[in-house]
Amino acid sequence: MIMRKDQRSRCQNPNCRGEIDVMTNSGEEDSNARCHCGAKMKKVYSKPVFRELSRLEAIARVGDVTIPKSDLALQNRE
Repeated sequence: MIMRKDQRSRCQNPNCRGEIDVMTNSGEEDSNARCHCGAKMKKVYSKPVFRELSRLEAIARVGDVTIPKSDLALQNRE
């Protein structure tokens, strides 16, 4: 698993529950990180953030159409 900057991982050992904050992206993909106690660590759950699609984005998703970024930028100005 590639660890990305600002991710948080938690130890799965109930007696430990250590946490780490990732300071820089990892350079290579490896298995799950391990805690100092030897247990696997997993990413902490973060609630998804939803946003409303613009009319143009909604039409593109339904019709499976790719919209140029320039058109999206023009729409955001309106």
